[in-house]
Amino acid sequence: MADFATILADAKVDNLHKVVQNGRQKYLCFTSTTQESKAWLLEVSDGIDIWLLELDQDDLETQKDLNNTATTDAFLTRIRNGFTSGDISVARVGTKLTLTVGKGGSTISLDLFEARAAEKKNEFQSILFRLAESCSHLETQLTAANQQVDALKAQKASGRGIDALMDLSPKKGAGQNKTKQNKAGMSVINPSSRKRKAATGVVFGD
Repeated sequence: MADFATILADAKVDNLHKVVQNGRQKYLCFTSTTQESKAWLLEVSDGIDIWLLELDQDDLETQKDLNNTATTDAFLTRIRNGFTSGDISVARVGTKLTLTVGKGGSTISLDLFEARAAEKKNEFQSILFRLAESCSHLETQLTAANQQVDALKAQKASGRGIDALMDLSPKKGAGQNKTKQNKAGMSVINPSSRKRKAATGVVFGD
């Protein structure tokens, strides 16, 4: 049986993040794992405070049942899809915050609680560097993609140049296909002989 960290990584829910807005307030929703990779953290921050829910493998099974989901994989897939599509909402009541993932009749509701001061410091450091690394990774991918686009453009331009040279080169038989002009008075059927004039008959004088 795979360990918990592997299950989370395979489901691609160990490093999710999404910004949502509730009224004028924006919230950063994100997931992570503990240093020992024995627990999964679902977290929400308004930039000042952090609310979190820590789940180990047994807790995950409990949440799966509470949200009427058949399997753990299906539960994690619903979480991932919610983050990917942006179907996330938050509702803050006192020190508790409810994170709702999904829409319609397939929503998952999770209660998160305000983190302690020491936890806030650690989690802020963690998400700060994670987002910075993610941004750097995206910039690297963008640079590589732009280089590929430039290479394709250069290759296409080079191909057009070759086609233009081919168009300018003498074409075989170009002069052979021209229709020869017949000299005036020469027969079209037999070019070596002259056309016979039509008979006009004998003209008698008055």
